[in-house]
Amino acid sequence: MQSDYQAMAIHAFGEPGVLKPISLPMLQPQKDEMLIKVRSTAINPIDVKTRAGIGFAAEQNKGNLPLVLGYDLFGEVEQCGSDVTGFKQGDFVIGMIGFATQPGTYAQYAKARSNELIKVDNTNIEPQLSGLCLAGLTAFQAISSLDCPKNQPLYVNGANGTVGSLAIQIAANMGYQVIAVTRSELPAGLAGKFVQMDYDEFVSNPSKRYLIDVVGLEVGMRCLQGLSVQSSIVTIPTLSQAQIIAAAKLQGVNGKGVLVVKNKAQLQRIYSWYQQGKLVLAHKTMPLSAAGFAHQQIEQNNSKEKVILLPWS
Repeated sequence: MQSDYQAMAIHAFGEPGVLKPISLPMLQPQKDEMLIKVRSTAINPIDVKTRAGIGFAAEQNKGNLPLVLGYDLFGEVEQCGSDVTGFKQGDFVIGMIGFATQPGTYAQYAKARSNELIKVDNTNIEPQLSGLCLAGLTAFQAISSLDCPKNQPLYVNGANGTVGSLAIQIAANMGYQVIAVTRSELPAGLAGKFVQMDYDEFVSNPSKRYLIDVVGLEVGMRCLQGLSVQSSIVTIPTLSQAQIIAAAKLQGVNGKGVLVVKNKAQLQRIYSWYQQGKLVLAHKTMPLSAAGFAHQQIEQNNSKEKVILLPWS
């Protein structure tokens, strides 16, 4: 096996240009770890915040620079530690690994534990599989936290983005009546399949509603105007969770935040829906070396598609 591998890392917190290529010694898995050849990884908002020095993951890693970003992984098992069971060399896997303080998938290789990964069918290996992990689990867990009755509509704002578009599909697959709250058309393959509502309409007629707030910040605060007493909101973006939950409480709305955790059973359901054609992911691929450019596009809100990075392209 080669003696080193390539990754994209930050040597300091800052603008997208701080993401630079780095050569690292080959990883050595512990007894309970696997070495994974990364076929693809995906960019998530937490990566962008961490690179900029914002949030918990950045705070925890300020003494660990240079830092390889990334949590999502689609790859091939290269080596298994002696205590690993259920996996073998050559298995294709997906998962969210190292969340939230040990990123490392913007790289040709990464280490992972068996409780972070599921196997995927080696006859249908597509790079976008990595994009289902953190975003899909976030959407799934937000829906589960909302406690929306199946006979009531479940609203999702920001439904044209990655987490929002996955949330409306996952909720529909779980048997909910879904209403997508969005300023623009849903991604290709979803338009016409869901009831849509714009933000003006949502806030102009307050009523008892169940809302997944994917956007947070000013948009999340504005959406509270559409919720009457005894409504429920689960808000996802961590930077504005406390503010939105406090404001919800003042108007008699049940507010919760959600922080994604690994869950193999949920990830297996997400993957199964994808395999069955019941889940689509709007995406575009870029080489790993373009990670900084991709971060810049995301910060400028120029990409609603999931950006998939290819370490081996």
